[in-house]
Amino acid sequence: MLKTIATLVRGTIAEADEAVFDANATRILAQQLRDAASALEHAKRELACAMAHRASEQRAVEALDERTVDLEKAAIEAIQGNREDLAREVATILAAITDERRERVDAMAKFSSDILRLKQTTEDGRHRLDDLRRGLELARAQEALRRAGANGRRALATGTGALREAEATLGRIRTTHSRDNDEHQALEELERVQSGKDLDQRLSDAGFGNSVRTRAADVLARLRQQACQSPKTPESKP
Repeated sequence: MLKTIATLVRGTIAEADEAVFDANATRILAQQLRDAASALEHAKRELACAMAHRASEQRAVEALDERTVDLEKAAIEAIQGNREDLAREVATILAAITDERRERVDAMAKFSSDILRLKQTTEDGRHRLDDLRRGLELARAQEALRRAGANGRRALATGTGALREAEATLGRIRTTHSRDNDEHQALEELERVQSGKDLDQRLSDAGFGNSVRTRAADVLARLRQQACQSPKTPESKP
């Protein structure tokens, strides 16, 4: 039982970790890129330091070479002047210079190796960092689109529900107006019947009594009568 509970707890924690990671993936990636950029800057500083040390060793070797040329010339002159004692002292100094030069050349070789390695590391890191930054921008854009899509779907669902409600309300309004119109027409019909207007209309339609409505035939007859009574307008000559 305890083992099952422990497994369940671990599973819950793992799911919670995944949920937190998924919800903050772009923020996590951005911080990781900042850490990577900081490490890359440190590598660049190490590269600059190695290059400075190599340049310093190069100058030291060149100075030793110049010193060697001068001492060898002086030792030859001392030998030619029968000053073996001075030549021996110069030889001792030259031996030390030779050892120092070898050590400095070895140091230069090590610095050159470190510089090559650091250059490759920083160049590779720069390209990878640029790719990751572009990926981060794309991920942020996709995340914004995803949020916009989710918000749009929620807004659409809300709007669709509101539209349905509005359509239902409009339908009720139209039904109410239609019912009111029907009631109004019914009341007018009752009023006509009660006041006798309905009888006058029916008599007029049957050709009895005074006509309630103006008929087109009566209007045409009146116009013909006016035309016969009016003097004719003389025709204009061309």
